[in-house]
Amino acid sequence: MKKEGFARAAMYARCSTHDKGQDPELQLVPLREYCEKRGFTVTGEYVDNGVSGTKDRRPQLDRLMDAARKRQIDLILVWKLDRFGRSLGSLWWR
Repeated sequence: MKKEGFARAAMYARCSTHDKGQDPELQLVPLREYCEKRGFTVTGEYVDNGVSGTKDRRPQLDRLMDAARKRQIDLILVWKLDRFGRSLGSLWWR
């Protein structure tokens, strides 16, 4: 297990609409601060903009999960669980 401060962290943000003032930066800024305070190395920010959580394909989430399977990251950080998936079970197949 890696020591805190050496963990490779990836962030995921999702905004389902463009036209309602949603901005992924509202999710990413606190995640960046969290990583900085703990000394995590941020290996990537994966953002699906304008993609509903009910979609079968979310390109950036698919890329993130591929990186996780390849053990290129140690942590996945999300601002709120509903940004990641409708349920944890819905992420299983990814």
